[in-house]
Amino acid sequence: MLEYGAKALGPVARRLVSPARWTDEYPSCSTFAKELDALLLFADEQDRLRQFVPRLEARNTQRDEALSELRVAYWLHHNSLRILQWEPPGLNGKVGEYLIGTPDGHKVFVEVKSPGWESELSDEERRAGRTKQPKHQQGEGGAFGNWEALHKCIASPKTYPKFSRNQPNLLVVADDLKVGLHDSIWHVEIALYADHKAYGEMGYFTSPRFENLGGVAIFGASSYFFSNRGLEYEFQIFDNPFALASTKLPESFLRFKTRATGIVRATYVPRGA
Repeated sequence: MLEYGAKALGPVARRLVSPARWTDEYPSCSTFAKELDALLLFADEQDRLRQFVPRLEARNTQRDEALSELRVAYWLHHNSLRILQWEPPGLNGKVGEYLIGTPDGHKVFVEVKSPGWESELSDEERRAGRTKQPKHQQGEGGAFGNWEALHKCIASPKTYPKFSRNQPNLLVVADDLKVGLHDSIWHVEIALYADHKAYGEMGYFTSPRFENLGGVAIFGASSYFFSNRGLEYEFQIFDNPFALASTKLPESFLRFKTRATGIVRATYVPRGA
């Protein structure tokens, strides 16, 4: 019998986290339960349990934001991109997620944003209580424009103003949109590189408008139920050709640029599994 929700928690999560405020079926399978245990062990190694456990115990959206930050940190750490500092100071009294040390001796300021499917709802849908229902509903679908969600992430007053012109800066978007950005990469390319206004605006990386931002990474976590691949982390870099020389991403990050030959994937294997 398959178990999900609180009943599916692994031994580490059962010891450290209370799911009392969760209202969905997370973790929906043993793969995500094993991942949560590994992420909690990683947070412990990084001396960050005190910061993350209250957020993981919070409502679904706050929990998912914390999970995204831990996933990205875990992925970076295991790809030779060391976390030098958590919550490094940015500009205008703001902070980022982490300051990363690269093998080629650079320090990269990283901000993580996790836009959710709730942000795609209309005011009418919100008033009707759609936010309290599951993400996917039978009969819903149709056209979507994920370039708008990415534009909002970049241009938000909570995002771009924190990037200094004195260091490389990276924005990682780990979304929970109805159709994920990692499943609609051409929308990412429109948002960043479109040389026309057919989609509302010129691409954000077609002028010096966002010169303090070295690039955007799209991060996704996918579980394949009918395979033995487990959980896969996808991390794709899109660099900004108009970034300042001081804010451009170093080569150690550019090796994860998206390629025509396929997606850059990193398969996650839980320790002890």
